Amino acid sequence: MNNDHSLQQNTKALVLYKEQKAKVSVIEMYAQMVLDEMEFNQRVKLLKAKIDASLDSGDKALFMKLTDEYRELLR
Repeated sequence: MNNDHSLQQNTKALVLYKEQKAKVSVIEMYAQMVLDEMEFNQRVKLLKAKIDASLDSGDKALFMKLTDEYRELLR
């Protein structure tokens, strides 16, 4: 009887541990998604600034290169 009770406690503890681990994994995944989105937005902002600068300076080759990068980034 005592072994059954101990087994139940161990099973409950294992289930609780797995649930907590799953919650941590979801939180980590969400945090990574937020960081990825921030990085993406920063890259877009930087490319737009460089594209504007290439237009201002009249550098057609750089403009073409940067707009290709921009299009690839948005895919």
